[in-house]
Amino acid sequence: MRLLTIFLVCAGPVFVSGSQNLASKVVRMPLNQDEPAVVKTGTNGITTLEFPYRIEALDGFGFSLNPAPGGPDLFQISFNKGTNFLSLKAIREGAEGNLTVVVDGKVYSLFCTQDPDPSFVVIFEDNTAKPVSNPRDVLARYKQVSPARLLGFLDKVKAYPTLKVSAPEIFRNMEVAEPNSESSVDGLNVTLRRVIRDDALDSVGFEVEFSNQSGKDFLYDPESLGIRVGEEVYPEAISDAAGAVSAGKTLPAFFVVSGSANGERNDLAVSNKFDIVLRQIVGEPASKGSAAWQEPPNSVPTADSDGPQPGPPATENRHQTAPAAIAGDKKSKLAHRHRSKQATTSGSDYAAQAPKKERSDKNVGQLGQ
Repeated sequence: MRLLTIFLVCAGPVFVSGSQNLASKVVRMPLNQDEPAVVKTGTNGITTLEFPYRIEALDGFGFSLNPAPGGPDLFQISFNKGTNFLSLKAIREGAEGNLTVVVDGKVYSLFCTQDPDPSFVVIFEDNTAKPVSNPRDVLARYKQVSPARLLGFLDKVKAYPTLKVSAPEIFRNMEVAEPNSESSVDGLNVTLRRVIRDDALDSVGFEVEFSNQSGKDFLYDPESLGIRVGEEVYPEAISDAAGAVSAGKTLPAFFVVSGSANGERNDLAVSNKFDIVLRQIVGEPASKGSAAWQEPPNSVPTADSDGPQPGPPATENRHQTAPAAIAGDKKSKLAHRHRSKQATTSGSDYAAQAPKKERSDKNVGQLGQ
């Protein structure tokens, strides 16, 4: 019993000392363009580097995602595009190399070295960031993209199949993904064909294909198009969609999401799992019969110069629709693209839902990819 007590007393300080050593494995240091930051890496574990902003570019000699055994590579690097962190591991003892990282449009240099006492995590902090108090600075930082630039980006999204062959340099600084993910709602199959991100505009363009497999026309509000990522919903800023898909027909729709609801950047990566959001218009459409007024056969035509001429009888319209893009009507299409909200349209909101899943609410569905 005495020996056991002595053992516990002696073991206590060793445990505390070990905790203190582990705490030193997490290092915080400021970002500094004037001096390279020293990063200690090991051969038996990884060192993860976190930056305050999304990593825009990386460059360095001897850094490889899949280093060959016995090759010239010095460090193994793990990095996913669109994130703000990366991981490093030294390939051999004594390895040293410099890595260039571009974040927030600025270039920083890292001196990576193999060390017997490596860091587990290195957190870089931007100590120069200060709260913005000047309203002009706030507007400059979160300046919204002009409608003309959004319209130009939407045209690029629509013409991507042609432009990627005739003018591929247009998409040189853009990210493109073609998930071809499928979902459905009320007999309408929804396929997300293409996602294109223009980081300079902080905007993401979507090409969606609507295929109506039901026996009735599917009506929707073009201005209700949007996407959902997790719990966040991003409405369209500009779109080109017909607003109706006839029974048995397939039609494309295009829209662009720009920024976020609070006016800041969305930084959405094209690799995200996107759920398509739309509002279905419910109700019976107006009659397609002739709406022109015809004079009764037994009446005598008269001219009344003192009052207005009688007009045709009003026709009943059982639902309201938002302005939709009409093929061949450029004025109407542009009017819709410059997003102007009208009176609320009666209908049901839907988001992406896989065919095998059931909706818990008839008015709001979820379209899973």
